[in-house]
Amino acid sequence: MSQDLDQTLRHFAEDVKGIYVENLLAIILYGSAASADYVEGRSNINFLVLLTEVTPDELKKCTGRLPEWHKKGISTPLFLDPPYVRSSVDVFPMEFLDMKQRYRLLFGQDFLQGIEVDLEHLRFQCEQELKGKMLKLRQLYLEKSGSEKQLATLLAKSISSFTVHFRALLHLKRISPPHSVDEIFVSISQFGLPTEAIRRVYGLRLGDITLGPVELNALFRDYLTEIQAAANFVDKIEVRQPT
Repeated sequence: MSQDLDQTLRHFAEDVKGIYVENLLAIILYGSAASADYVEGRSNINFLVLLTEVTPDELKKCTGRLPEWHKKGISTPLFLDPPYVRSSVDVFPMEFLDMKQRYRLLFGQDFLQGIEVDLEHLRFQCEQELKGKMLKLRQLYLEKSGSEKQLATLLAKSISSFTVHFRALLHLKRISPPHSVDEIFVSISQFGLPTEAIRRVYGLRLGDITLGPVELNALFRDYLTEIQAAANFVDKIEVRQPT
């Protein structure tokens, strides 16, 4: 972890502890900033803040700090309370699982450790969102394909959400997902899933490659085909809860 990132985390934790005092139960860093995939200046810094109760009045307490947090690359924090967590794991199993796989406790209760994800709920959400995002990509392609810059941005922004789905896919196959995105692509390819276009889109996001309009359109076509293959694969996974 870089010194700048470590300082940002400490300052954020101090801010939140000062704002919420006794109402604060936990501060958790999750996502790329809690893993080896963090790229300074590009990756978002995501926090989950657990309060005893989340109300509009409680949320309003930190609105004045948002501009400074955003300048430091911190996304608007996710505020939860225990009743919401207990009633939502079955609705958002993929999000909670992804948090569990990449997080760092900065303060308070490590409540993520005790969360158990139902595999059938996970399989359903993974398939549903893969297919839903495919439809959205098709719609956005209609709007962005005439602009080289907009199409490149669309591709680069889309890959982060799909890596969450690929981690869920591996979990459904009883494989512990690696922390590295490149290793995740290797892991899913062992099931015969094509990943060449997916890897190139990730390279586009990192700025490792640049493509002209013809290449971008060809990449989008192949990318969508690979996402479709992943969705079809998840649809056929038979889930059995461990005994």
